[in-house]
Amino acid sequence: MITFVYAVLVFQVLRFTVSLFNFLSNPKLGYYGKHFTEPVSVIISGKRAEATALLQSIQEQDYDQIEIFFKEEQEEETLLHQARGRYFLFLDAGNTIRKGMINNLIQRTKVFDLDLLSLIPNRKDLSFLERCTLPLQDLLLLNLFPLRFVKLNQALLLSIASKSCMFYNAQRYRLHHRSSPAAEPMKLKAEILLANKFVYANDHPDLDEQGRGLLRTLGRSVPVALLYLLLSLAGPLLMLLNYDYVFLFLPLGLIFLTRMMTSFLTAQNPLYNVLLHPLQMLMLVLLLLKACWMKVFTSVQH
Repeated sequence: MITFVYAVLVFQVLRFTVSLFNFLSNPKLGYYGKHFTEPVSVIISGKRAEATALLQSIQEQDYDQIEIFFKEEQEEETLLHQARGRYFLFLDAGNTIRKGMINNLIQRTKVFDLDLLSLIPNRKDLSFLERCTLPLQDLLLLNLFPLRFVKLNQALLLSIASKSCMFYNAQRYRLHHRSSPAAEPMKLKAEILLANKFVYANDHPDLDEQGRGLLRTLGRSVPVALLYLLLSLAGPLLMLLNYDYVFLFLPLGLIFLTRMMTSFLTAQNPLYNVLLHPLQMLMLVLLLLKACWMKVFTSVQH
């Protein structure tokens, strides 16, 4: 039992350390104040009727060289042939973007010679249920992965990158898209950053979709998901029931500080996240267990 308690404490310290590193390194898209003129092709996933707010936010950009395509309205090869942009900006129809974002994306891409820059969107105007579930994705990401170092592992980077906002060098994207499946995967110089309020995701994913997203963050591995739940939730709960309360100051303090740091990084309300933490953890258990159940039995059926 004491060995398990030590394992729980070590895991809590590691989560806190990763969160602290992310907090101090501040992996956000910055505002650089520069203006560019290269053409950018904005490629929107989703129906045109769902993209009214996004189209309005694109029009309000301080950038003129923009062309817009809807991915579902034509074959991808045709789209790539028609798109004339030097950069491709892939966005979900439910997103909105803030003035200055495209110039900042180009600046970051140029300075670091990136092939791909993925932004993790912010969220706002959440319902009570969404406040209990949607912050979990950012929590897992920021207390498990030091974002500044994720770019060193391309497989990991591509697995946790946000597909709802991706900015590509168009030439590299075409080469990557047209490479043979049998060929060795093309190395992409890529980076993941927090959107820093430049992109908002305004969609309302259902609980099953959120569960799949959480499992994807944990490598789509059922054993890893179960181990995470064991060390992050079952362990502290066991300590609460079996040990003197004085021993809980360390894990509870680390959890509190982790929630505060990840909340500030993602522009979430830290008070809500601290007060709702027990409910969020309950939803984390339910969402992950259901996602694991569906993955196991879907695999068995196939």
